Amino acid sequence: MKTADLLRMCRENLFRRKARTFLSVLGVVIGCCSILLMLSIAVGLNASNEEMLKSMGDLSKIDVYSNYDATGMEETSLNEDTVRSIRGLEHVDAVLPRYGMSDLTFRLSCGNNRRYTVPYAEIAAYETDVMDRVGYKLLDGTLPEKSDTVAMGQYFEYTLMDSRRPEGRNQISYYEYVYSSDAGELPEPYQKMMNDTVTLEILDENENIAYSTQLRICGQVKEDYAVGYESCEGLVLRAEDLRRIIKDACKALGQKPRNTYITSISVMADDIRNVSTLEEEIRNLGYSTSSMESMRESTQKEMATIQLVLGGIGAVSLLVAAIGIINTMIMSVSERTKEIGIMKAVGCYVRDIRKLFLLEAASIGFLGGLIGSVASFIISCIINLIAGQHLSMESGETMTVFQMLFTSPQRISVIPIWLFLFGLGFSVFIGLAAGFYPANKAVKISALEAMRNE
Repeated sequence: MKTADLLRMCRENLFRRKARTFLSVLGVVIGCCSILLMLSIAVGLNASNEEMLKSMGDLSKIDVYSNYDATGMEETSLNEDTVRSIRGLEHVDAVLPRYGMSDLTFRLSCGNNRRYTVPYAEIAAYETDVMDRVGYKLLDGTLPEKSDTVAMGQYFEYTLMDSRRPEGRNQISYYEYVYSSDAGELPEPYQKMMNDTVTLEILDENENIAYSTQLRICGQVKEDYAVGYESCEGLVLRAEDLRRIIKDACKALGQKPRNTYITSISVMADDIRNVSTLEEEIRNLGYSTSSMESMRESTQKEMATIQLVLGGIGAVSLLVAAIGIINTMIMSVSERTKEIGIMKAVGCYVRDIRKLFLLEAASIGFLGGLIGSVASFIISCIINLIAGQHLSMESGETMTVFQMLFTSPQRISVIPIWLFLFGLGFSVFIGLAAGFYPANKAVKISALEAMRNE
């Protein structure tokens, strides 16, 4: 029997009992909607968690620190040899050593006659060729590229203490403005520092100025504690400038030259899938590490469990639909016993009879899966639209309909193309599985007994 004949007979048989076919398809639609919507919620939760982890830091980044024993003694310290060792490992895309001021006592000042001082500021330095990989986000200007230039943290200007103002009113406490919802608008700083100079003063043991140098502020970076505290109240400069400052300061203090102090090392993996392997290799070198990988793996396991539970709940509805298909096909076999006998009598192959019944069952699954997948997508859009409008009202941020439906990380339900195809394919599979027993029953019917059946 030709495929076209099978398709025509399948269509005629399905439309012969329209009500029964409709109810069977409806069962598959409900089952498909249940499983897709349940899984879409799990996918939405997973997408939200991924977005949250990305906001906390680069998922491919590993932070490396010195290792300490149980007594608090340093076992392995960070130095240039460490940097070279890590660069030699597989799956390393970039190594970003972070340099600090070591144990030198320093102070910052600016303005006429050193009117403004900064009692403490975090100073971090990176090599020029990797500084753009650290993750700093510029609010103004550029990252330091030329000699004696620095970038300041977002709130560095608010750490300035005005020597001409009385104690208690000589510094703006930006915390209450930034982190409190009812404190009002953040006032202007006492001194605008962009393109201005700041003096770095190295103090001796008596807190007298032993060495000083001027640095021009060329940029301002956004606060991001995942990158470093210097992005809030500190300064970022080039590693070669820091080396020169430490060398000259040691000379002025009468001390032996010391190596630039590496506070931590950030390692960028070439692929997020290689983070755990690379992190294990670094630990084998004797260093402590931290990354988002452990949190990401834990989140993925939780999401997999949630997807399994929600998918299982939705699959129950599809199982009920499969039972409905089996019932429909068994009744169809009973009603068409004589037709089956005639088909056998005229020489129809047994395999064609099996194909016909399987095709009918698969068609019910396909129709139900197609309608169910489209209906699930529409319901998902409605859910996200309502949730997006609610979030917009709460946060005060305006989102377009397109953002609410397709790009917002706060979407409750997410149906990617693979989930849409999964719903369609799984429904067809359920239809085929449900039609297997009735199809076998049909081919086992004796042609002679079928002809006698009225």
